[in-house]
Amino acid sequence: MQANPVHSLPGALDGVRVLDVAEPLGAFIGRILGDLGADVIKVEPPGGDPGRDLYPFVTQGSERLSLPFVRANVNKRSIVLDLEQREDQEQFRALVEESDVVVSTEGTATWAARGIDLERLSAVYPHLVWLSFSTFGLTGPYRDYVGNNMVAEAMGGLSYIQGDDAKPPAVSPYEQGVHLSSVQAVFGALMALWERRSSGQGQLVETSVHDVLAHLYFLIVNYGMWSDIPYRIGAQNFMPPNGYYPCKDGHVFIAALMPGLWEKLVDFVDDPRLKDPALQDAHYRNEHPELVDPILRAFTAQYERWPLTRALQAHGVPAAPWSNVADVAANEHLNERGFFIDFEQPPFGQLRSAGPMFRAGASPLRIRRPAPQLGEHQQEILDESQARPQLQPKPSAPMTVTRRDLPLAGIRVLDLSRAWAGPYGTRYLADFGADVIKVESAKFGDPREPDNPSYGEVNRNKRPITLNFQTAEGRELLKRLVAISDVVVENFSPRVMAKYELDYDRLCEVRPDLIMVSLPGYGSFGPHRNFVSFGGPLMAYTGMALLWGYPDSPPDARVKVAQPDYISSTAQAMAITAALHHRARTGQGQYIEIAQVETAVATMETAYLDYFANGAVAEPRGNRDPNAVPQGCYPCLGNEAWCVISCTTDAQWEALVKLMEDESLANDPDLKTADGRWARHDELDERISAWSQEWRPYQLMRELQAVGVPAGMMQTAEDLWRDPHLRARNYTVMMEHPELGRVEHPGMTVKLHDTPGQIQRPVGRLGEANEAVFRGLLGLSPDEIARLAEAGVIA
Repeated sequence: MQANPVHSLPGALDGVRVLDVAEPLGAFIGRILGDLGADVIKVEPPGGDPGRDLYPFVTQGSERLSLPFVRANVNKRSIVLDLEQREDQEQFRALVEESDVVVSTEGTATWAARGIDLERLSAVYPHLVWLSFSTFGLTGPYRDYVGNNMVAEAMGGLSYIQGDDAKPPAVSPYEQGVHLSSVQAVFGALMALWERRSSGQGQLVETSVHDVLAHLYFLIVNYGMWSDIPYRIGAQNFMPPNGYYPCKDGHVFIAALMPGLWEKLVDFVDDPRLKDPALQDAHYRNEHPELVDPILRAFTAQYERWPLTRALQAHGVPAAPWSNVADVAANEHLNERGFFIDFEQPPFGQLRSAGPMFRAGASPLRIRRPAPQLGEHQQEILDESQARPQLQPKPSAPMTVTRRDLPLAGIRVLDLSRAWAGPYGTRYLADFGADVIKVESAKFGDPREPDNPSYGEVNRNKRPITLNFQTAEGRELLKRLVAISDVVVENFSPRVMAKYELDYDRLCEVRPDLIMVSLPGYGSFGPHRNFVSFGGPLMAYTGMALLWGYPDSPPDARVKVAQPDYISSTAQAMAITAALHHRARTGQGQYIEIAQVETAVATMETAYLDYFANGAVAEPRGNRDPNAVPQGCYPCLGNEAWCVISCTTDAQWEALVKLMEDESLANDPDLKTADGRWARHDELDERISAWSQEWRPYQLMRELQAVGVPAGMMQTAEDLWRDPHLRARNYTVMMEHPELGRVEHPGMTVKLHDTPGQIQRPVGRLGEANEAVFRGLLGLSPDEIARLAEAGVIA
């Protein structure tokens, strides 16, 4: 691929200035805003951003470059300011006045000491969107706790639920929690900027990694309703066939979860034992995995990974090979799609990396400039600051501020999607005011389970209608709805929308400025475009499953969670709000493709920078990280009781050993540096584990946090439901469901302080909004609605 190809297309945030004063925890937020076209100014302390010292590195002679720093800081310009000095504080405030967004990872007290009161932002900087990003947020009992991805994933419930049950819970590879939360934070900033278009007012936007992770996998709602506590299942295949199966050269993940998929798998394997009528019942298979798994394992062991994957997929069975970074880098599908990108990073030459998390036709994400050298743009930025007041005066606030609506009020979304990835993304929009019309059809089975709150959680705040667009009249009604909608979202296989003449080009005929989002598992083109996608196979295909766990854990015991669904849904919400900004400025709609396989690989960008630059094939490391030594999940008093500890600085290590009262560790010269501690990590884990077992997890977390050591108890679903910090932040919301009664749900993943999101309504019954939509919006008469229902169109 040609390096740095010339792009004529604009970015969605062209003309927006961002002041990025975030520590490494939040550095990726500014990167995304820069990818979207914003001018991002990175404010670094005199010694440089600590992120410049993060492993792994690429070297050139005596020079070294942090690849995590590159990943988080391309598309930024660098200026050095000492924010503890009055003169530089004044310069910073001058830059704030000229900016649209500030990204910060520090709390209110720190900024108050610098002369900026976050509670009075609107009075001093009425146009400004201040984005606060932290582990636990600005309020609540844990607001001053020190944390990172490891701590947040433990406290947010993500680490406990999946993986090897013979080992401590494991953190995700490449900080999946922080990645997901960073994209949510950008979504929040984009909504605040969108609302500013009508009110003229900025606001404080707050994103807590803890808040974002606490809403995953229905932990709170399921515990509140059923007292359900998911746990690490290890190698147990609790929904066969849904797991890893051996091949001659590795493993394949097979996910035949749905009834039709089971029949396709049985037909493919053609073993009479699997044709036992009793095995048609999924509940029976779940109770008797020994009747299924041995047969499938013997069958798959005859094949190599890719021939078996292709054969299963040709039969419509979701399957994918267990892959590592080198496999993914050489993947024929991703390479034919041109996913991996090259860019110049002076003076280290050309680097190659994973591509963008989605493909936007009119305002694409792209790398416009390399990661900056320290203070590289100092004079340039200061000169601009002096000239800007004459060239671009600060926007003035309206004389009177009218009632401010939810950010996305007035935006209508037509949601054709199913399962999780699509519906979650549109729910994020609905939470903040978008009118989301949920299109379903009883002709293809009701996806709702009357006693299961998960469907309601994914589809709250939406208006459900029934419409069979396989009929000609159904398609015409759908097009009439498209004509009065801003956004269409679908996640069918690539063939479906074109088959019914509902693809983007056809829908633009009725709504020229339409924004349309498709979420195909593997994309709309490429050798694997017709592959059937489920979360488990996507985890295997992208290499995420291999890296999430311990080096010696068998594939069977790896995580089986559907993390790509959450990655894609969050990217979807961000992509749509970015496209709204582009349309408001240019009048142009666009088509956006979110291939879930690409979106997942993009989260592990550092692994691919390292592979292409250094030839390093990432290996699973459990909970270890050379940038945090020691780091681990340590046993405490009680059954399955754990506390994570993560020392990212030498000072935190010193505070840990002082609390341990272990003079031999404190006085050992080999342990004064992270490199020395890394070399003896096994020994340190044994010593810390022996000490941690004297404490209860919550008690140990409090003691460690009191001395400034990042720590967090490993929270179960019950712990999360009880969590005093989330309760103090009013995180959970009680809803009255028509079938389920009172159910407690997690609230907003992002807090907009002046125009916060709301849970306005539970999901309605199937077709509940038919009258309001078909009669109220389209003007159909009652007789016409009755005729269409009788004909199976509105059904």
